[in-house]
Formats: sequence, C-alpha cells, structure tokens
Amino acid sequence: MFPYLRSPKNFLLITVIWSPVVICMTVLVSSLTGLSFSEATLLAAPSMLLELFFCLSSWYLCKTMLPEQKNLVNIILRQSIAALTMTGVWLLLTMAYSEGLDFFLNTRIWRKRFDQVFLLFALVGIFLYFLAALIHYLILSLEKSREAEQQALENRLLTSRTELSSLRATIHPHFLFNSLTALSTLTKTSPELAHKVCIQLSDFLRYSLVYARKEWASVKDELEHIKSYLGVEKIRLGERLTLDLNINEQAMAEQLPPFSLLPLVENAIKHGFQQTIKPGTLTLQIEKYPNSLQILVKNPWDKTARTQTSPGFGLKALKQRLTNAYGDNTKLIITQGENDFIVKLQIPLEGKNE
Repeated sequence: MFPYLRSPKNFLLITVIWSPVVICMTVLVSSLTGLSFSEATLLAAPSMLLELFFCLSSWYLCKTMLPEQKNLVNIILRQSIAALTMTGVWLLLTMAYSEGLDFFLNTRIWRKRFDQVFLLFALVGIFLYFLAALIHYLILSLEKSREAEQQALENRLLTSRTELSSLRATIHPHFLFNSLTALSTLTKTSPELAHKVCIQLSDFLRYSLVYARKEWASVKDELEHIKSYLGVEKIRLGERLTLDLNINEQAMAEQLPPFSLLPLVENAIKHGFQQTIKPGTLTLQIEKYPNSLQILVKNPWDKTARTQTSPGFGLKALKQRLTNAYGDNTKLIITQGENDFIVKLQIPLEGKNE
C-alpha cells in the first residue's frame, strides 16, 4: 500500500496538500473557458481528485522500476509510456464526466468547455504524473536508506554479540581450567580457602549468565565481576599478584557494555603475571570526567620472559564492541614501557547506540 494512505489521517493530509493544485487548475479553466469560478470548480475539481489517484498509483510502478535495477533510459521510456497511458485514461474519464454533466443538467456546454481545455488537461496530467513519480522515487530512496541504516545497526549488534560470545568462549575455559587446578590442590591443603574460591567462581559464572543477554551493565556490577575473577587469580598466583584498585565513587552508576573490564584485567593477568615469577602490582583506575569515563589497567611485564608484542583477541574484540556501541568516540590506547604495560580506555558518557 502507498505509505501515506495507511490511515485516514494521512489521506486527509494528502487531500489538503492537493487542494492548491485543484484551485490552480480551476482558475486556469475559468480563465480559458469564461466559466465562473463555481462552474469551473464543477468541471475541474472532480477531475483533479481523480488525477490524484492516478498519480498515487504510480507508486507501484516506481517500486518495480528502481534505478539500481534497470538502466535510466529504460526507466524513462517505461515511465513515459505509463504517463501517456494514465493521462489518456484520465482524459477519457474526464470527457465522459463532461458529457455526463450535459446529460444530467440538460445542457450542451460542458463537453465544449472540456474540448477548449483538453490540451491544458493533457499537459497538466503528464506533468503531475512525472512529478509524482519523482516524489515516489525520493520516498523509496529515503526508505531504502533508512532500511540500510537499520540493517547496519542490526549487523553491528549481531557482530557485537558474536564477539562477546567468542570472548566468553576464549576466557572461560582457560580461566576454569586454572581455577579447578588450583581448587583441586586447595581441597587438600586448605578447605576453607577452597570454599572461598568456589564462592568467587560461582559469582563470576553467575554474572556471565545474567549479563550474557543484557546490553548494558553498571560500573559497580562490572567491578564486582572483576573482583570475583581477581579473587580466584589472587589465590592461584599468591604473592606474585598485588591489587591496587582506585575507583571513583561517582563512576559506579555509569553504564557500559557488559564484560568491558574483564578483557583488560584478563589481558594483564595472562601477559603480565603468568609470564613471570616476579611479584608485581596490577593497577585498576576508573575516573569519571564530565563527558567520559577513563579506565586504566597497568601491569608489570618481564622483558626476558616470553611475551606477546601485539594486543590479544580480547582487547581487539573489546575495541570493536565499544565501536559498535559508541561509534568512533571511544579510545583504546596501549602503551608498553620498560617495565610495565598500560591500557587506557576512554568511553564517552553520551552518544551510545541503543
């Protein structure tokens, strides 16, 4: 159905917009035939209302002849044939209407007056058809652009969810393997500590299940998830891992995509602490600024140990997810110093894609 005829309100709006066309045609008919304005209205108004439906019907023809599907010359030729055909049918119906007026009013003037303005009607009919076709192509172009934008957003969302699933599939087996290995030892040496690890591991997995289908999470919830992860890693790594958490309280309520902090911390553990036996400090800072949220993760690294010079999959996937959520307004800066590795993440507080 034509998009603006889906409700009586839209039909009324089109009728109002068409009214100046009817008035202009009535004035022209009156000046060319010598009829009074009321008599010219009787001849022109019904005819122009009929022409409105002919113009609207070109919508369906425009949908079947889109510019990207057929060459321009072919489109112009077919539209010209359609314009001449519809205008011809419209003129025949208008002529029949004028003869009907003569018959019912018992006169002989209406058909003669129509013959006087026949050329005017023909030119106006062809012009209005092409004008309607141009408007329809514009509407179709806008609809296609809107659909493409919607499809792009859906693709970005699907990509983000796929990347999130891949991230979870990458981290969880590795983390669970290390956790269960440490837990099997603790059940014999320290049952109370083993119980604590089970609780923290349970909290970590519960968060993963709850937020797997959610689009946003608070910094506070993300931080609790990270604490569960780091709690298990702290027990496993022992004195090799020292934590320094510096979180701005005002940032706790801010929203960000779930699992945004985990890749940062997991990357620090995997490439910083698991590659060396030297003790070190993992620093996590979250600061809130007027227009952004800045997250910093810092960890030591041993130049003599086996290291990975490029960011892992987790950081790359995180960057893409944040780009999907915020566009290009997010920044991920990686700095490798002599003895430490720093990842800075800047997230805008406005402009996220719902």
